[in-house]
Amino acid sequence: MNGAAPRRLQARGVPPWRSEWLTTHHLGKALRRATAPALAASGNAGGEGLRVLDVGCGQRPWAALFGRAWCIGVDIGTWGSRPDVVATAAALPFAASRFDLVFSSQVLEHVPEPRPVLAECARVLRPGGELVLSVPFYWPLHEEPHDYRRFTPRGLERALDEVGLDLVGIEADCGSLTMVVAAALELLPRRHGLWLLMAPWVLLANGLALLLQRLSRDRRSTLNWVVRARRRAAVPPASSGEAP
Repeated sequence: MNGAAPRRLQARGVPPWRSEWLTTHHLGKALRRATAPALAASGNAGGEGLRVLDVGCGQRPWAALFGRAWCIGVDIGTWGSRPDVVATAAALPFAASRFDLVFSSQVLEHVPEPRPVLAECARVLRPGGELVLSVPFYWPLHEEPHDYRRFTPRGLERALDEVGLDLVGIEADCGSLTMVVAAALELLPRRHGLWLLMAPWVLLANGLALLLQRLSRDRRSTLNWVVRARRRAAVPPASSGEAP
């Protein structure tokens, strides 16, 4: 789950003259929409009392999404990450049905086999609890050598169904035009001095991408997919996981 810390996605503090801004802007909005129903269903202001597990939490760039919910972060190590619990996502050390919401952003592409991870997410969810998941459709190779795949909606739906999770909704966080601009910006050199010279052009490109995307409904290509899934009353047995 962990890789080179400087390349890990950050949700806050990314200025609009940086190439990463398009990704954090669109992904953040989509994740907020996906997590909002679970917080609202808690019946308390700001999600208080909701039990949340952040799988592959990294530096916790999306912590603000959970409001006042009780949240535990899990990651495979502490380098470039701030977990409460160090564990692999394929063997979560928690009792079954413990959490109301399991959240995992930009993790599944970095595990050799997604099914055990999804099965563990389903196992620790209470029946009716929700998984909110984001995965890339387009993103350059990163955190190598642990970058294994990209995803499609039908592939995600099938993988979720196999572990006892029903798809509630899947959203493209942006569209083809935004994806093209983001890909072009990735080609820019990253040396600090050159970034300063190019910052006005990057700002212009980011603004243009927002404007052009409003003119297009094409969502066949995107940067990321954001998924909501709900746990069934019964799920297939998971391979591991014990209550602390």
